[in-house]
Amino acid sequence: MAKRSDMPQLFPPGYQTTGEPFTGNYEIMWSIYIRCNNVQKLHKVHIPALEALIGQPHGGKGWTVEKDEDSDPNLKRIIALQRLAGPYDDRFLLDFMKTLYRLAPFWRIQARLDPSHPHGAYVMARFSQDAPGSEPPAVVDVQVELMANFTDAMGGESGRYLGSGQRIS
Repeated sequence: MAKRSDMPQLFPPGYQTTGEPFTGNYEIMWSIYIRCNNVQKLHKVHIPALEALIGQPHGGKGWTVEKDEDSDPNLKRIIALQRLAGPYDDRFLLDFMKTLYRLAPFWRIQARLDPSHPHGAYVMARFSQDAPGSEPPAVVDVQVELMANFTDAMGGESGRYLGSGQRIS
């Protein structure tokens, strides 16, 4: 596990950190690459297979499909933001870990699990496989982050954007 000072953390511009424990809401950011040859098949076959394993982290709004012209045309990136009402409790972590392990057995995990930390608890999980096969959902690469939602404290929307510049909502 990385030292507390080494943990990456995203803050909205102008957010003032304090020494007080973070007590606000949390969110889970999903970024998943799926091997699929077209978007229609992605929506009709692969995403339902993925949701059968992990549920609907996007709250029914639908996954955002990111277009990446520079990569393999058969890789489709889907993104979702799942909002969790805070403050943090261990149920967040237990539900998060159960969801991850339904999807894949091996993860690289980095975590700060001290809820009294001024930046809140933080978990980043990464999974990738070289040969995912063709069975839906054919997941190639996943990065998932459970983190404090500082944008709520500032009265704004999520400050994270897709590679295309589109806001994740």
